[in-house]
Amino acid sequence: MVATTLGLADQSLSTKIYVELRERIIQGRIRPGERIRERDLAEELDVSRIPLREAFPRLEAEGFIRTVPRRGAVVSELTLRDVEELFEVRSSLEVLAARLAASACERGAHGTGLKEALDKVESALESGDDAAIAAVNSSLHEEILALSGNSLLEMLMVPVNGRVRRLFFLEAERDQQVLCAEHRDLCRAILDGRVELAGSLAFAHVEHSKSESLAIMRQRLRA
Repeated sequence: MVATTLGLADQSLSTKIYVELRERIIQGRIRPGERIRERDLAEELDVSRIPLREAFPRLEAEGFIRTVPRRGAVVSELTLRDVEELFEVRSSLEVLAARLAASACERGAHGTGLKEALDKVESALESGDDAAIAAVNSSLHEEILALSGNSLLEMLMVPVNGRVRRLFFLEAERDQQVLCAEHRDLCRAILDGRVELAGSLAFAHVEHSKSESLAIMRQRLRA
């Protein structure tokens, strides 16, 4: 049963299916351009088609799927323009999150969750597990958001973070040591309550990631 698989017993069935499909798309288990076959998926998850169809609008609103006439739900391709737009948004919202998180630490917040997330990044890096590295890198950014204390910003970042995670999984060839060093410096500035430095490092991190991501995407398109 999908409820057991997802461990989300307190949420609606359509929400559980939305989370499951979202994770499969982010991790590449359902590939871009692939059709989501309702009958097969309903049988696999042991559910009716109704909660499946209820989950699709949320996935489409976040850009994970698109509805194609006579084909139904299809996993969206991540285009070069999609990546450019993603970084345009990140350069504003992630900088704001870093500044707010640093401000919270300046006022006395301990940032325990962020410290733990950074430790997990270091451990995943040592393991060399690309999937684990992508997951913990994403969780670190989510901890910065949580530390910011701004619930509206957290809500606005839900679809952004989903696309960022999808990009993390697509870009396993990036230099993870460099990424970890940037995260380490950023987290240190936040935890030390250095608002301006945290904002500057967050902006530099996003710009560096943008440059590498676009280069990787262009290379793949040429291939």
